[in-house]
Amino acid sequence: MITTLPAQRTIYETADYVIDDDPPIVFQIGVSHQGLALLLASFNAQSACLISASNPLGQKLTEDENLDRRMQLLSKIEHARLNYFVARHENAVQSWAQDCYLVFDLDAQVASRWAQEFDQFAWVDIPPNGCASVIWSD
Repeated sequence: MITTLPAQRTIYETADYVIDDDPPIVFQIGVSHQGLALLLASFNAQSACLISASNPLGQKLTEDENLDRRMQLLSKIEHARLNYFVARHENAVQSWAQDCYLVFDLDAQVASRWAQEFDQFAWVDIPPNGCASVIWSD
């Protein structure tokens, strides 16, 4: 079980989430975003999630270590034959950024399991209306 401290929760809840599309889609937790909803609809997706493998339990790793972890996560995504985009979440106030993937139609239980496997505090759930929420691993 992963314990998430209030400061870590604040970072996730106040971050900007950026999907590397053309143009990029930038959204926040709890705010409906029409572009995000349209992106899901364009893939005929019922849901999407943002999930990361970098910096386990908030421990800053080297770029090479994080790249290795992201490639492991990408392997799982591709093995499951899911559509995805490269993305990131960032918090300018906290000087924090982390690469992740936007994955379409990943089952919530699988997303939770993958987040825990990669020692992540949370993952982000995105329903068809484009209003994202944080799902905590604790």
